[in-house]
Amino acid sequence: MATAPATPINRKREMVEVKAPAQFQFTDQHRTLSGILIDIDQVMIKPKDGKSEAKPTMQYIMQHEDGDRSQFLGTYDLTRKIQPAHIGYFMTITYEGEDSTVQTQGSPLRKFRVQVSKEKEAGF
Repeated sequence: MATAPATPINRKREMVEVKAPAQFQFTDQHRTLSGILIDIDQVMIKPKDGKSEAKPTMQYIMQHEDGDRSQFLGTYDLTRKIQPAHIGYFMTITYEGEDSTVQTQGSPLRKFRVQVSKEKEAGF
């Protein structure tokens, strides 16, 4: 018994370029980043001195309401506050400055205010 040949589907697809997330740095006090947390991953970061070994650091990716994405590295304070359970939630992160009374690996603690929506965004 012969079967009819499959007919190819000729659909015209509109393609859009996917760009890597932009690197975001909390450099100025009160600098804020908002969006939906879409990924948390561990990456190896080589120290600026180039002499020390790379160390694991958390990296977060957020998608903004305009569709653009940003990534940023975790600090001691951020890794304590942002959890994998927050993926899919809208959040706002505000850099509040340094607390020189607390030292983390020889540097002052960088403090952040992290706010997370109560409900997960649609599609997550």
